[in-house]
Order: sequence, then structure tokens, then C-alpha cells
Amino acid sequence: MLTDELCPHCAMTTTTKRAKKTKLGYATFFCPHCQRTFNERTGTPFNYLEFPTDIVLLAIVWRLRYKLSLRDIAEMFLARGFPFTHEAIRDWEARFAPLMADHLRARRRGQAGKSWHVDGTYLKVHGK
Repeated sequence: MLTDELCPHCAMTTTTKRAKKTKLGYATFFCPHCQRTFNERTGTPFNYLEFPTDIVLLAIVWRLRYKLSLRDIAEMFLARGFPFTHEAIRDWEARFAPLMADHLRARRRGQAGKSWHVDGTYLKVHGK
């Protein structure tokens, strides 16, 4: 079955989806041009992670959004069956938080207008 999946090695689009999945459940593909097999994460910053991408991103979002400690997050995921250490979360945050910020910044729409809504803070600019 031909797919539109781009081969990360030779950039050909004539790849075929294989029935076999990775250990984490990601689809695998075969490129007949360069004779290589790859998966959905090949060529991305998430390629060599031992855990699913969505779990890693969720741990980073919880860390940044809720200001939880590294050990608290590791303990919360351990209760859900994902045994990783607080050091792993620290490494993921250092690697992927800037990528997430760049992605969000690129998708931000609009610009700051004349009035801003700030919680309980008043600013005086040039006497106004």
C-alpha cells in the first residue's frame, strides 16, 4: 500500500506502510528507493525517546503550566505505569520546551493592541 509518507533518508514519497509497528506502537514504513525502514518519529527530535511522544509532552506541559516539581511529576506518572526519573523530565524539559515555545510562537496570531487586560495591575505610561 503506497503512502504519502516522506522518506527521511532520501525524501521520496513512494513509501509503503508495513504491518509491523514499533515497540511503542508507531507505524513503520519502507522506502523502495533507498531500501530503508523508518517510523513516524524518524528524523524528528523525538526519535530516540523510550516513551511515547504524547507522554513526554504532557510531562513537560505539567511541569511548565502547574509549576510541579520534577519528583512530583515522576511520581504522578509512576502511578500511571510510566516509570521514569525526575532527571529524565529535566532532560526533556531542556530539550523540548524551547521547541514547544518556538512552535507556539509561530502559530500565535494577532498583535498587542492599545488596551491590555491584566489581572489587578495598573500601569501608568507617560502620565496616562
